[in-house]
Amino acid sequence: MNLKSILSYSFQSFYLAGSFLLLFIFLPTFYNLSIGIPLSVIGLVILTSRLFDVISDFLIGYLSEKRIISGRSKKNQILLGIIVFIFSLFGLYVIQSDNIYSFIFFYNLALVSYSIAIIPYDSIVIDQKKILKKRFRLAAIKEIFAILGVLSALIIPTVISKLQGVDLLNPNVIKISGLIFIILAITGGLIFYLFYDDELNYKSNEISWAQLKSFIEKNKKIVSFSYITFFNLLANNFTANLFIIFVSEYLGLTEYAGYLLILYFLITLISTPFWYLYGRKFSNMFLLQFGTSLTIFGFLFVIFTNSNSWQIYLFVILITGIGIGIDLIIPQIELADILDQNNDNRLSQIFTSFFSIIKKAAIGIAAGIALTGYGYLQSINFSLHPNIPNIMIFYFFIPLIIKLFVLLLVMRYRSKFHVSIRE
Repeated sequence: MNLKSILSYSFQSFYLAGSFLLLFIFLPTFYNLSIGIPLSVIGLVILTSRLFDVISDFLIGYLSEKRIISGRSKKNQILLGIIVFIFSLFGLYVIQSDNIYSFIFFYNLALVSYSIAIIPYDSIVIDQKKILKKRFRLAAIKEIFAILGVLSALIIPTVISKLQGVDLLNPNVIKISGLIFIILAITGGLIFYLFYDDELNYKSNEISWAQLKSFIEKNKKIVSFSYITFFNLLANNFTANLFIIFVSEYLGLTEYAGYLLILYFLITLISTPFWYLYGRKFSNMFLLQFGTSLTIFGFLFVIFTNSNSWQIYLFVILITGIGIGIDLIIPQIELADILDQNNDNRLSQIFTSFFSIIKKAAIGIAAGIALTGYGYLQSINFSLHPNIPNIMIFYFFIPLIIKLFVLLLVMRYRSKFHVSIRE
């Protein structure tokens, strides 16, 4: 893949990741507080929509695989998804209807169109040939753009609200932010159309349940790696869902919560090129083991933080931000390496959609347990111990235990499949 294709491909991650963050972080609260749709209704819509999203992902992966087998391009499908996604963003951020059916329509359209684009998009990394670390390079550049997109989604609404002197969830702030990302998406789509050369390194021969079953039975790595991916994402999303609450209520830094979140992603952004430059010498799973160990080490210091010693949390952000960088790169690279064992019929669209389902399931379960669990314990005034606030249960202890479990799974994976330190 030449440089113009790499950059035009990777730029799509910028606005897709930014839009995704706006969609799932700002949108529910905005439609509740500013538009007036009851939170319980929004929650029910999101829950049912995400369940539908999980089912539709596999269907989209299956149909995408059939398209590739029949000789159609990934590029056209990605562009189709982007166009429909732009339309859904316009409905959600610009129209801002208080009609619940309008919200349901545009929200589900956003989920489906995002999947239509992202499944073949992510599979492009997976289908890169394993030559001169092309996969690692493309994945790293792609994730750098994604982190930049996330940072933009955090910074743009904040800057607009400050300039206009209004609340972050003011309808005008959301509308302008949405329009900016719509413009970025249109620009990105045009760049992708004009400069990305649609290359097909691998093409599946056929798709059937028998083929899927046969591949999974022959390749034990795929199941083991799916467990690692699920629990790793589960741990990460426990802390992600409670980050603002932890910083605001426990550390007492309400005014700085947004800035600390931006700092965290900045550190992750800076660390990603480092992982690319030095990580290429090592095996994927050794890097994941090292990154997980580093994250656990940094996260342990959360126990020493409180409103009087919040400075320790800066160290936590530094170390975990560096460690989490490898989590963004390795899953797609390791999946590609696993599929190399079946190059004649990789079924990359199917397995990309499968891991997309794992990702969404982990995000949903983590959000449900963390937010519901913490909210419930607070509502009944439960206290595990006078010195252990409820936020620590869901922000620190549970994700730490899960991360330790992930570390054990990674070590077992390396032992079972004889994965050395170096590639």
